[in-house]
Amino acid sequence: MTNCKHVILKMGRRAFVVLADWPFDQLTTLGQWTDLFTGFTESHVGIFIPSCSPEEIATHSAPAVSDATARGKRHVSFDYLSDGYPRFQSCTNPRYWTDEASVWLYPILGASAEDVHAACAEVAIYRPHNTAIYRLNPALGGLFPFNCGMANSDRVAQSHCAALSMRIVARARSGDDLAFTDDRAALRALGVPVGGLANPCSPSVLTGYKPRGALEAMQSARVLGDAVQGFERAIESCRKGVSLGGPLPALSMLRPM
Repeated sequence: MTNCKHVILKMGRRAFVVLADWPFDQLTTLGQWTDLFTGFTESHVGIFIPSCSPEEIATHSAPAVSDATARGKRHVSFDYLSDGYPRFQSCTNPRYWTDEASVWLYPILGASAEDVHAACAEVAIYRPHNTAIYRLNPALGGLFPFNCGMANSDRVAQSHCAALSMRIVARARSGDDLAFTDDRAALRALGVPVGGLANPCSPSVLTGYKPRGALEAMQSARVLGDAVQGFERAIESCRKGVSLGGPLPALSMLRPM
């Protein structure tokens, strides 16, 4: 009976992919440019890990991998911050998660929350930098078979927020850090088709994905489950267990009326 209870609790805790949008005037200059090329749909993808263990809290409380708001917190998100580097932060950080932000969260299937947290910590140490040129490929349709611009880190290839989130999920699911540097390996780990003659409408590199396209690709591959709205509902869904599968909500549902 003890073993069964342990399995239920372990299965109930999941990490999430976050899809977020803010009013245009609350975005950074880079975010506003992103909003323009996405057609004013969602402008950010990140990671959320609820109910962290004491060991995970100790890891993400280290100044090298976190914003000050994450230190000592049980529930953290992992995002590119305003300086262009990814770090853990609190999901209640008012400078980032404003009251006007629309936030939807998708449970990551096939990967433990522990492994997702560990992958985020690795990325924070490697310090990839998000630059505007990475958005050129998705702005032009995502069909270039290469990443634009140079990566500043030899441990993480070119990545905007959608690409970095896909790499983290692929790393957690596969256990292979090749997902950080090899786009095809990451796409294979996610079960997402690689662009080419057989899949002419699919990007062949991760920076080819816009935020919503990344979500659609991962959910089509059954990497993500049903969306919940808001961090509190995501935390509660872990306590109760999450449902699997299901469609993305309509775009109109993701924006306040």
